[in-house]
Amino acid sequence: MLTFLAIILLAILIWLVPIYYQRLRRRYLRSRPLTATQQRILTEALPLYRHLTPSMQRELQGNISLFLRSKEFVGCEDLAVTEQMRVAVAAHACLLLLGRENSCYPDLYTVLLYPDTYVARETRVENYVESTAHSAREGEAHYRGPVVLSWGDLAEDLRFPQRGRNVALHEFAHKLDEEDGYYDGRPLFENGSSGKSWAPVLGREFKRLRQRRDHPHSAAHHHEVLDFYGAESPAEFFAVATEAFFVSPMAMRAEHPQLYEELRKLYRLDPHALLHENPPAGQYPE
Repeated sequence: MLTFLAIILLAILIWLVPIYYQRLRRRYLRSRPLTATQQRILTEALPLYRHLTPSMQRELQGNISLFLRSKEFVGCEDLAVTEQMRVAVAAHACLLLLGRENSCYPDLYTVLLYPDTYVARETRVENYVESTAHSAREGEAHYRGPVVLSWGDLAEDLRFPQRGRNVALHEFAHKLDEEDGYYDGRPLFENGSSGKSWAPVLGREFKRLRQRRDHPHSAAHHHEVLDFYGAESPAEFFAVATEAFFVSPMAMRAEHPQLYEELRKLYRLDPHALLHENPPAGQYPE
């Protein structure tokens, strides 16, 4: 009997020890302060940062510290990965995690950076016929795998935020989306009630974007803050909407108030309110 209980106790310990070790490790890595250089890069790469409350800034810095110390950055095509690249990517990835309990993308171990738009092999199956082709990409998020980004495209997004695009926000939104096991445009919520209006709002907005994409002449004089790439699927719609929410919050709230509200509740952040009093000149048009 004692032997049996000892085996059970040992099994429980084997199961619990790694869990608690990872929790302690994450806590320790979050506590490591960013260097002065990293803080400067963070402020430059993420204009929204200076508008956050001090507690939000500390939380974001903690998540960035964990991200930088737990993910491997790999340069592709002879790209030399710099601290500017690492911090800029980590800042946007961790911005999506503010205000929520998180393990900082636990299934992500590697970020691949290309110097510019890259070519990837794509396999498609249609009517039981499999075909392969090559397509140019700015980034991609592999399910339970690495995030791939074109640094050249991200750097351009940061230089010209008025375009309303950010490939890092886009791809890390996909990583949030996969946490429930599916790329379906519905990320995990703390409980059922907190996401009860998500599906009807996003479903309606997704349909609206597809109609505008398919009938461009009917909206010829309308500026759409959401990239039409979001009309490809609910998963892409969520990623595109996330970009607009953070990069063009004034226009997003004005044109898609209900969608903006759903994203505000999900991300527990209101970029419009934070930037309304003192928006960076020329970056967040009404």
